Amino acid sequence: MGDDGNCMRKRRLLTLILLSVLLVLSACGGSDSAAEDNNDETTETPKAGLNETTLDDVIAKKDNNEAFYVLIYDAQQEYVKNTKLLEAYDKALKEEDMTAFHVNLNTLDDEQKQKVDAISEEYSNRTSGHNPFEDGGMAVVHSGQINSAFEYFGKSWFLNMVIEEADTGDKTFLDDDLYSDVKKGAQQNMDYVKKDGINLTY
Repeated sequence: MGDDGNCMRKRRLLTLILLSVLLVLSACGGSDSAAEDNNDETTETPKAGLNETTLDDVIAKKDNNEAFYVLIYDAQQEYVKNTKLLEAYDKALKEEDMTAFHVNLNTLDDEQKQKVDAISEEYSNRTSGHNPFEDGGMAVVHSGQINSAFEYFGKSWFLNMVIEEADTGDKTFLDDDLYSDVKKGAQQNMDYVKKDGINLTY
């Protein structure tokens, strides 16, 4: 009987120890998940270079009077991949320590395409030059509007057409001539922001 009592006490003690260990582990697990949550918040802060976003997010930021760069283009995913479009813009932006979002209009659903058509029409009604929704290219969002730096300087850049031509011509945007155009476009956007005294919100 005495041995059975000792065994019971040992089992209880072992159970208590196991429970204590589990509690400590779950407490550690809790702090890890809190750290993960914090990491999620930091990843939301856009980094230098290209940052993927959605059309709805761009519109929400615009309506919230935020100021930022956005690369708008309309091309098949295969063309984007083959021409290294995103790699080239990411590289050029990082060289200038610029941060920009990017949206491919080609991947939007019908409802979102209708939104783009409405914004593009509104854009065409107030400008006679470059339209980033129809032509593609970088734009500056500020003061509740989407504005083209190309239009601002009276220049053109038909990015959507260039993507298609580059794909059929087996070229990439990392090739010297096209990369030079990408860098010029980034510079024009920076110049526009500087000359207009726009304070970016990221």
